[in-house]
Amino acid sequence: MLTSLRTARAVLLLCCALPAALFAEKPFAFATTPGQLPKTVVPRHYTLRIAPDLTARTTTGIARIELEVLAPVTELVLNANELAIDSATLTDDPAAPRSLAPKLDPAKQTLTLPVTLAPGMHTITIAYRGQIGTQAEGFFVDKYPTPSGDKLMLGTQFEPTDARRVFPCWDEPVYRATYDITLVVPEKLMAVANMPVEREAALGHGLKEVVFARTPAMASYLVALYAGEFETVEGEQDGVKLRIITTEGKRASAVYALEATKRILAYYNNYFGVRYPLPKLDQIAVPNAFATFGAMENWGCITYIDTALLYDPATGSPAGRQRVFEVIAHEMAHQWFGDLVTMAWWDNLWLNEGFASWMGTKASDALNPDWQLWVRAGEAKEGAMALDARRTTHPILQPIANESQANDAFDTISYQKGQGFLRMLESYLGEDTFRAGLRLYMEQHKYSSSTTADLWAALGTSSGKPIVAVATGWTEQPGFPIVLVSSAGEGAARTLRLAQSRFSVNDPAAAPLTWKIPLTLANTANLAAKSVTLLEDHPATASWPAGAGTPKANVGNAGFYRVLYDEALTDALRRSITTLPVADQLNLLGDTWALVEAGRSPATAWLDLAEQLRASPSQPVWEHLLAKLTLIDRLQLDQPGSRAFRAWAAQLLGPRLAQLGWDAKPGESTLDATLRARLIDALGNYGDRATVEECTRRFQAYLADPASLTGNLRGPVLDVVGRYATRETYDQLHALARAAKTTEEKRRAYAGMQAALDPVLARETLALTLGSEMSTTEAARNVAAVAFNEHAALAWDFTHAHTDELLKRTTFFGRNVFLPRIANAFTDAPRADELMELVRQKLPADALTEAAKGADLIRLNAAVKKRELPAIDAWVKARVKLPE
Repeated sequence: MLTSLRTARAVLLLCCALPAALFAEKPFAFATTPGQLPKTVVPRHYTLRIAPDLTARTTTGIARIELEVLAPVTELVLNANELAIDSATLTDDPAAPRSLAPKLDPAKQTLTLPVTLAPGMHTITIAYRGQIGTQAEGFFVDKYPTPSGDKLMLGTQFEPTDARRVFPCWDEPVYRATYDITLVVPEKLMAVANMPVEREAALGHGLKEVVFARTPAMASYLVALYAGEFETVEGEQDGVKLRIITTEGKRASAVYALEATKRILAYYNNYFGVRYPLPKLDQIAVPNAFATFGAMENWGCITYIDTALLYDPATGSPAGRQRVFEVIAHEMAHQWFGDLVTMAWWDNLWLNEGFASWMGTKASDALNPDWQLWVRAGEAKEGAMALDARRTTHPILQPIANESQANDAFDTISYQKGQGFLRMLESYLGEDTFRAGLRLYMEQHKYSSSTTADLWAALGTSSGKPIVAVATGWTEQPGFPIVLVSSAGEGAARTLRLAQSRFSVNDPAAAPLTWKIPLTLANTANLAAKSVTLLEDHPATASWPAGAGTPKANVGNAGFYRVLYDEALTDALRRSITTLPVADQLNLLGDTWALVEAGRSPATAWLDLAEQLRASPSQPVWEHLLAKLTLIDRLQLDQPGSRAFRAWAAQLLGPRLAQLGWDAKPGESTLDATLRARLIDALGNYGDRATVEECTRRFQAYLADPASLTGNLRGPVLDVVGRYATRETYDQLHALARAAKTTEEKRRAYAGMQAALDPVLARETLALTLGSEMSTTEAARNVAAVAFNEHAALAWDFTHAHTDELLKRTTFFGRNVFLPRIANAFTDAPRADELMELVRQKLPADALTEAAKGADLIRLNAAVKKRELPAIDAWVKARVKLPE
């Protein structure tokens, strides 16, 4: 049932009467940049000497900070967290240091030094002690297995606000300074930081000091310090020394990353017009410690969970290979977006993450066109739009008041909505014009800070268009529009009527908003001949696109908006879906499902499209279908229609797997290989007997000879076998996990254990979360993984019983999302209230924002389940006959 266009146009008129108040962000100015520290003092240079003690898990350090006082002050206020201050002195005259009385405020994470200073340059020296943990926040140690036994590596993770755990500093992104760093480590360890090593000197007692070259001016969160018994693969591109750095025994799996880095660096040097400015680029594979993120863009020293950097052709999968390339491209894009030019404050995080997401996809797609990455990026955009349609969304630009809110800003809106909007804007302006604007922006703001307004100014200069007027609504308002398209007139006089309103899901009180929409239109018989209309806050009329087919909006799926056609146009488009390009098929599928969630179209409309596409050869189409089948299957859990739905899903997927076969074919595409693994996993989860039996057979062969099972099939085979595991099979998977020497192999084996349907086995897997066997990374995801494998109630009970201990094992960065990620496995509305109550009891008020997002999703899924399952069951029953 479709909402009438008459009603939608009435809503639109209301939108026009109640325009949103946009704050029109200002260009960067240091004095008006948000933050918690006074803007009266600016650090210009740090000289750091840090000596970690890996045995005691402590550090000692001396920080000499040269600073500029901009206005008279009576105290210096900087950041420090979990540091003990041994001494602080004003050392303007090194021969006559003046002792200062440090005052630490643990709640504010600040260090105050009372001192009266006149404007000008001054120097302070602070001696301090710190801690080394096992979580990736500040200094951490990572324990990992090697052929010669377990070993430790030392590392740091500072973004967003953890440099203050390692040295006292002005730990806000607007404070750029240069760094001279000396690290004291055991002689057998290789030390790595942002810049090349200048010299090393033995200190005796098995220690050495490593002195690094001075950095460019940069934000504190980009400093990196690493030490370990590393192996390297080395190369060079455009005069930049390159190293992929791994732990013992993994050097061979770093070769692909090095070759990818060379290609990406050459692409970026050409695209940006500003060459990579540092003499070297190191990339370090961290085995375990990165629990809540995959990589970190430290300038000149990028760090990754090793599954995001290393690829072993013998044991890896095509999907893993692609992920390595894409993650490297994302992090290397940050060397420009984030490092060379840094957002002034966390409210502009999207300038880092949205741009890196967009640029990483753009580069990866250009260098690997057969991967169809922009087409496949439609699924990431769907995820962003699904969140952005709900009441708990927020604008791309949002106020950030403290460290907890800064953590929460690293979300789907900053990354995927940012990417989706930038792609739409690039399509509107044209690739060459857009690049010219980015080059101007980069040149104007390199080695400095910026705001979104600075970007709009550069793009406005390059394009000659009113970018601020077009873009502001997309970054300063929450949500996005739905475009209402209807036909008018007859024959040669036919036209299209266009209007817009805000698209929302399960949010009847959503504020009425409008946007300036770069709307593309074409005829399905000639999609290459698209037109662009800037649809504003009033209805408009457009020419009927020339051609014998049907008008289609959002051509190529590059726009960040939904489309609702009148009934005649909808029917015509749905009938012709198999003839559309894949990107437009995905656009129609995505809009249809979104209308289902909004209660504006029945779920059977999407199921009809899925049936029409059952013969599709397109991996991106199947990825979309698989994602929505998974969601419906979760809604069906413990419902009377579950068995029939799974039987229909197996009937839909089985023929495509039969076409692909279980084994790789000579010359097959990477996408076909990736789809094979996804289909096996899905069919096994839906209980397809032939698939389960073949997975079991291949698993037994794998136990006898690991080389018998390709890397591409190891994940799905272990997952399916684990799902139906007996005690014997579960123990075999557990033995594989314990014996594995790589993060990828451990993760696959644990994933099989996490899939077990047997509640006794599921409880054993949950208990591992609180032990010492699992790595930090695996333990952090373990409870949610079990929850999403049909044990939501079991996992939630475990979480309730052990909340305090679980939260203690979670980083500050991951704290606010930990409980919602577990509860999101539920599709029953009362569980949303339970989530909110538990967060209120156990976490500070700042955590309620992420909890509300989780609760909103649970309630939405509960509403869709109640409204749509009866019709889905009837639709499936007409197509599937189950045995008695």
